[in-house]
Amino acid sequence: MKTTENKQSLMKGAMILSIGVLASRIIGMLYRIPIRNILGDEGQSLYGVAYGIYVVILTLTAMAIPGALSKLIAERRAAGAYKEAQRVFHLAMIYSIGVACVMALGLWLGADFISDNFYKSQDVALPIRALAPTVVIATTLGVLRGYFQGRGDMTPTASSQIIEQIFNVIFSVVLASYFMKITNKNLVWGATGSAFGTGIGAIAGFVVLITLYIKKRPQAQYELKESKAYSEQSSFMILKQILNMMIPVIVSASIFSIMTSIDQSMVSNILPKNIEYLRNHQMLDLVPVIDAGIYSTESIVNQLSGQLSFQYMTFLNIPVSLILQLGLASVPAIAAGMAANQIEDVRQKTKMIFKVGMLIAAPSAIGFMVFANPILTLVIGDSSGSELLSSGAIAILAIAIAQLSAGILQGMSKQKIPTINALIACAIKIGINLVTLKFPTLNIYGFVHSTTICYVIYAVLNMYYLQKYLNVKMRWMEILIQPTVCSLIMGLITLALYKGLLWIGLSIKLSIIVILPIAAVIYFIVGIGTHTITKGDLSSIPGGRKLAKLLKL
Repeated sequence: MKTTENKQSLMKGAMILSIGVLASRIIGMLYRIPIRNILGDEGQSLYGVAYGIYVVILTLTAMAIPGALSKLIAERRAAGAYKEAQRVFHLAMIYSIGVACVMALGLWLGADFISDNFYKSQDVALPIRALAPTVVIATTLGVLRGYFQGRGDMTPTASSQIIEQIFNVIFSVVLASYFMKITNKNLVWGATGSAFGTGIGAIAGFVVLITLYIKKRPQAQYELKESKAYSEQSSFMILKQILNMMIPVIVSASIFSIMTSIDQSMVSNILPKNIEYLRNHQMLDLVPVIDAGIYSTESIVNQLSGQLSFQYMTFLNIPVSLILQLGLASVPAIAAGMAANQIEDVRQKTKMIFKVGMLIAAPSAIGFMVFANPILTLVIGDSSGSELLSSGAIAILAIAIAQLSAGILQGMSKQKIPTINALIACAIKIGINLVTLKFPTLNIYGFVHSTTICYVIYAVLNMYYLQKYLNVKMRWMEILIQPTVCSLIMGLITLALYKGLLWIGLSIKLSIIVILPIAAVIYFIVGIGTHTITKGDLSSIPGGRKLAKLLKL
């Protein structure tokens, strides 16, 4: 019974985080539609490149904080050592803000160097500078989110993410439009306006979290009075523990952020030669840019860069972000289980995490493979970039396994393992990029396929060590194969229905609006009918027991 309650608690936290991420991702995706209309693929590429650099810096200052801090706080709170938990939070805040200020200053001063040396065909210095101050705000957000997650309270993270995106949407669109207007449609200034909007969104998220922190302070003060003794540690030792947790995660996450920036740099510096080759051999029809022949090589490359950062990465990251929240929510739970030496409980949670993750990943991958064209037509108004999304959608399965296994290894205090594995996988990706760039006919697709291979390698390496150290036998037929088969059945049925709707005269947009909810229902029915989705799966999520009872499972 206790194990079931632990599962429900874990899934409740994961679901709260997932709802927040889903809402913020949908809002963030929708606002890119007017941004794309204002800036076009070229202007959007400028923002995408600058944002990629910003994410690299943010990875060094903020992205590892919630997971690492939540683990350390959860361990101390589990022992009733509330004072030590609060002390860890304060030290993490001081350290993180200090590092963030240094990194933000470096980003501001180094913007011209980055733009001139790594993105020669794109002037991204101004958008980079606009994002530099946001590093400090976003880092503070990361510390506060780690604090609340360590307390087992996922609601502040979710609510702040939603508010952050709402303000980001409003001000990014307004400022991009305003700057384009006053500068006679200067794309650099338009992208800079969008970057300012990102900073205002971060400020809004910070206001939400600091308000909730003040509101919950009386409860925290009461806990401090009831705090139990804990092994006294110096500030240096606590900071060392924080860094021991954070540094491998930072390195692991930054590797992929840096890899994205390397991809964009290669697109900017090497891909033009391939586009020129295709132009000279009358093969521009192989490039996924509508009416490519009427554009200059530089314009084609910038449009491809924009597709890679938005139509491919943004849409791919929607289901991936949901699954990642499941991994993040598992860190404190796995850490607490390992601390209490409840190994069998940790094994059960691990299996459940992968099962739920694959139940999300499989239909997402098949859905994008089959319906990338109509989905993008619905969301952005045309099918530009649908080829990239469709050909790269299979990567969702590998990314899900890789990220979930990395989260569980982090909870087991084995964070160095996914770090080394990430480094190996990304080194191989760079090699694959260099090979594929020798084949002009692959053009932008080489980057998409190398990403898939990179995550497959990362997932395989992580799973090897996870099964080795946890001594858990994963039932891949139940976890991966069955959800994928159910998703394929869903894809075939819904594709036939979609073609039928087009045949009777419905538009592409209306047809996909009708099909998507039908696809979800078909997947659920097939999943229940094939016992891929079981009563145990439903019972592990909030409200699942009532649904199982309703279905008489």
